[in-house]
Amino acid sequence: MPSRTLAGHLKTCDGQILWANEDAHNLLGYPLGALADMPFGDLLPIRSESKPDSDVVSSEDMEVPARGAIDVLRVALRAHHGRSILVDMRGERMDDRCILWTFGLAARGVRGERLDMLSRHDALTRLPNRIPSIEELGQTPHAHDGDSDRLLAVVYLDIDRFRDVNDKFGPSGGDAVLREVARRLRTALPPDAVAARVGGDEFALLLSFTTRQQCEALLQQLLARLAHPYRLQDRSARLRVSAGVALMAHGEQPTEVMLQHAQRAVFFAKRAGGSQVHFFDAAQALEEQQEQLFRQRIKEGLVRNEFILAYQPKVDMQRGVVIGFEALIRWQHPERGLLQPAAFVPLIEDHELVEQIGDWAIGEAVRQAAQWFALGVKTSVSVNISPRHLLRPDFIERLALHLKCFPQLHAGVLELEILETTAIKDFGAVADFIGDCNELGVPITMDDFGTGYSSLTYLRQLPVATLKLDQSFVRGMLEDAEDRAIVEGILVMARGLGRKAIAEGVESVAHGDALMALGCTLGQGYGIAKPLPADQIPDWIADFERSPPWGRTATVEQLG
Repeated sequence: MPSRTLAGHLKTCDGQILWANEDAHNLLGYPLGALADMPFGDLLPIRSESKPDSDVVSSEDMEVPARGAIDVLRVALRAHHGRSILVDMRGERMDDRCILWTFGLAARGVRGERLDMLSRHDALTRLPNRIPSIEELGQTPHAHDGDSDRLLAVVYLDIDRFRDVNDKFGPSGGDAVLREVARRLRTALPPDAVAARVGGDEFALLLSFTTRQQCEALLQQLLARLAHPYRLQDRSARLRVSAGVALMAHGEQPTEVMLQHAQRAVFFAKRAGGSQVHFFDAAQALEEQQEQLFRQRIKEGLVRNEFILAYQPKVDMQRGVVIGFEALIRWQHPERGLLQPAAFVPLIEDHELVEQIGDWAIGEAVRQAAQWFALGVKTSVSVNISPRHLLRPDFIERLALHLKCFPQLHAGVLELEILETTAIKDFGAVADFIGDCNELGVPITMDDFGTGYSSLTYLRQLPVATLKLDQSFVRGMLEDAEDRAIVEGILVMARGLGRKAIAEGVESVAHGDALMALGCTLGQGYGIAKPLPADQIPDWIADFERSPPWGRTATVEQLG
């Protein structure tokens, strides 16, 4: 192995990178530690285009014999962000499963210029692996032809859910699609445009225009062209591509900065549904940056145990007894005081943090139920589950683990509440989720019922235990005849389907009396109690059941 300033070492076992030294990370451009557990094949050259030069080998030439080692090979490894670097590489087998690879930058020879070109181009698509800097652009006459009135557009293209293509057609099919994307970019863009592949399924463009409208029109045409079906043997694939755009006058900002702005813009394009063009807006980017910082603060708050649960009672108004509690999250912020969910939950609804907080809430609610049980208070606790969290693949496994920690609790102590709109949107997955929860003895309540327009056909197929009437209808039922009619219709539906019904938004005794007159005996709301700290629950239960505002004071007509 020729002597080099950097000497990368990789240990692979069964095709997975088990360990990599710091030089390996530096040579390949990965953050320290990022290579561990990565498939070794992700670094290897593409088989079908692996020999652009006679001395650059393909992945099939890198088979290490059962004993010994292979000689030094010249390999175009895939580096970070889709780049390709040429290295001299040697493999030595350590045992039946593991190989130690040693590599350094390739020695230059008579083919040096050709190899240098390869290192600056993506091995799969043959596109550049970066877009030119402003300095380089200034040396390219056709980039702006001295016209200072023209604008540069740095565009970041991101294929939405490209992993679905790889899952359906395999890595080779995915590679074929990416090559076709590159071909379409070459043929659709103006002659003075630059296209580069800067990541796995991410491309960057450098375009020159007179007006923003001209730029947007071309990009809309380009997205439409990229959306045309891709033929793969006897099947086809369709892509949705999002575009983020940063505009600047020539020389106004470094190209690298504008690419970062374009990346932020594509985030908004994807968040708005994808398959569209979004232009960078500094104020919007600042807001998004602040949201990111706040999400990081939420994550830190979870680690520091700053979140708590408050418990709002659910009662049987007819019998005057407590039937359970709904756990509601609060953030005890050290500087801002007690924050309600509206102050932070909307920022994490589409973020993995909502899964972490949801999992914490389930564990905390079960722990609290066990603590009450030890004090002689036997009651159920319900937890709201976000759409993203309930569709997490390991949700049921995690739920079972939480319950297993407290075997003294009987089935039904923990309940989960899901939104009606979630059930409609992901009916099949939610139906499976409810069935799995029921097998664990965890009943499901459909929350905010009446807002999602569920059909009877859907509702019959979902084995939910309870329908929770949306509070907007309950609060308005005393003055609004339509709200009262909706409440009455939902109660008739629930009885017909054999489901329990509970009304949320019981703001007064009058609301409770009106609900009982319609046959709804279960209620929850500020007219009963606001959410309470856990340590106040035992005393509150005792006080309520001694002298309920309903129950023993209800009239015969109301009870009937």
